[in-house]
Amino acid sequence: MRALAGVLVLVSLAFGANLAFGQNPPQPDFFWPYGTVQLGGSNIEPAQQTVIGLVNGRACGEATTLVATAGPGVPPGDVGKTVYVVDVLADGPNAGQRPGCGHPGDQVLLYFVGSHRLAVQQAFFAVGGQRFDVELGPELAFRLTTPVLASDGSN
Repeated sequence: MRALAGVLVLVSLAFGANLAFGQNPPQPDFFWPYGTVQLGGSNIEPAQQTVIGLVNGRACGEATTLVATAGPGVPPGDVGKTVYVVDVLADGPNAGQRPGCGHPGDQVLLYFVGSHRLAVQQAFFAVGGQRFDVELGPELAFRLTTPVLASDGSN
């Protein structure tokens, strides 16, 4: 009887370990372009600003630029330059996805909010990371403003 109980315990432990370790963790399905960002061959101003990844006219990811400092994994040529990395979400209803966002091959526009400029180079959505150094284009002519009410006494 004890032998049978011992075998059952071992089998249940092995089965539980199979469930815990036999399944692969979910693989990321988003795109993360990264690299330097410059304007006229120089760092952008302000150095820290929001970058938005746009796919099909939707904001599908957002991050903040910074100036790279020496450290593990930082290419020496990037030190002192403005860099970015942004997670552009895939299309879908699940956690880590956003409806209407990236499918493989979709065009990804990078918009730098503080500079009011788009990157000249355009990436294409592909699962995984890709080095993508960019130069900013001309400042966009339009700006969003909030409505203002007149206080001239008329209705």
